[in-house]
Amino acid sequence: MNYFSKHIPFASVLAVICALLFTTEVLAQTGGFTGASLRMGYNARSLAMANAMTASTSEGTFVYYNPAHAALFSETNQADMTVGALSYDRIFQSAGASFQMPPSAGIAFSLLRTGVQDIDGRSQSGYHTGYFDASEYQLLTNFGIRFSSRLNGGIGIKFSIADYHQQLDNPVAVGIDLGFLFKASDQLNIGLAVQDLFASYSWNSKELYSLDQSQNVVNKFPARLKAGAAYHNQQFTLSGELELLVTESELSEADVFVSRGRPTVLVDEETITNATAILRLGGSWYAHERFTLRGGWRLPDASNSDSWALSSGFSIHLPFDVFSPSIDYAFVMEPYRISNMHVFSLRLNI
Repeated sequence: MNYFSKHIPFASVLAVICALLFTTEVLAQTGGFTGASLRMGYNARSLAMANAMTASTSEGTFVYYNPAHAALFSETNQADMTVGALSYDRIFQSAGASFQMPPSAGIAFSLLRTGVQDIDGRSQSGYHTGYFDASEYQLLTNFGIRFSSRLNGGIGIKFSIADYHQQLDNPVAVGIDLGFLFKASDQLNIGLAVQDLFASYSWNSKELYSLDQSQNVVNKFPARLKAGAAYHNQQFTLSGELELLVTESELSEADVFVSRGRPTVLVDEETITNATAILRLGGSWYAHERFTLRGGWRLPDASNSDSWALSSGFSIHLPFDVFSPSIDYAFVMEPYRISNMHVFSLRLNI
């Protein structure tokens, strides 16, 4: 019996990686990029509004979308806890809190967990070898400052770690987020953000396959460039944004020629940069002091009009003075309508 029959083989590891990479946007062109599951969203409020939150401030502090939100003034500190019910044995959980730092700053922390459970491990011969899980975790720390009554700025640091397999070292990525939030008028906000700068996973399968010839694999996170606007009044919020998902890939071409009877291989490497446009629209209606309705529409690949997806949700604001809790829910269609998500959140003001 060879090594691959006794251990989880290449096919199983490939299944893990594919399951994680295609978590968010299966069949969409943007679904296979590194860290895709970590870009799924943050909580029920934001997902119900199609994640169009770069400039929106009516729903609270959302540093996941723009680190400048950390500087938003609030008389209380915000805490959120979220869990999602997803198809294909996928996991989606998040938690976070924001804190004021007088006189003109704020700090926020968030933790996300995504992944796939009960993956069926198979040998190269097709025999079942057991079940295993794969997960990704991301810790976000964001600091914001109010430069003036109209302009906020923020910076965030992201620590991401992937747990693909017990015999693979867990790759770690460190990324930088930058953001600005400008209050153009009492009712109109403009938001700009650049996210996931410099982030990449580096991993090696040497221990898994006991091959000294294995090389380090580097998977870069796409850089995210976002611009958004949001209109608020006492009852309604309308928000929209455009995101460019910028990816880099390496193209290698090998030429073999014979010189003096010896073959020589020349490798020509070229870096190719691509950008995918993503559109998002969201809205909310403060229907009653105890009830808010939300909806959203997104186009995760502007070059493919059939990739659209819808979302909706609501909040129930409970009549308690302590922590002023809210229960939030979102129903989310995934791109191409291949599946649905149910997301539940608890909001506390502490």
